[in-house]
Amino acid sequence: MRTGQQTVAPRSTVILRGVPEAVAMARRQVTELLGESHPASDDVVLLVSEVVTNSVVHSGSAGGGRVIMTVAVESGAVTVEVCDAGSTRSAPYIRNEPDAEGGRGLFLVDLIASRWGVREESPRGSRTLWFEVPF
Repeated sequence: MRTGQQTVAPRSTVILRGVPEAVAMARRQVTELLGESHPASDDVVLLVSEVVTNSVVHSGSAGGGRVIMTVAVESGAVTVEVCDAGSTRSAPYIRNEPDAEGGRGLFLVDLIASRWGVREESPRGSRTLWFEVPF
């Protein structure tokens, strides 16, 4: 390993509480895992912030439930999965309202990620939103 380079673990999972502070913790975990010099770091950190925020605000995990984030680094891409308790009120969707004060998280995911999707996990009721950022 050359000086200044970081060896990236191929897969890492962290369990977060569904509280606003989890967003900063998720960003720190991704930055620590990838390293600030990783070519996808900035994009992945931004999208993690958006997706974890959605989990702690809009899912059944809000208020202290579990949010599980998994980051996998493979040849040429970083894949992130964020699993929460899901919601009976709404499903994740792209909101394209430029003047809105919030709600553009999935718009950014769609814009930056090469691929993304949502998996509903029945009968547990959990939901996993995943995205892939190439590097």
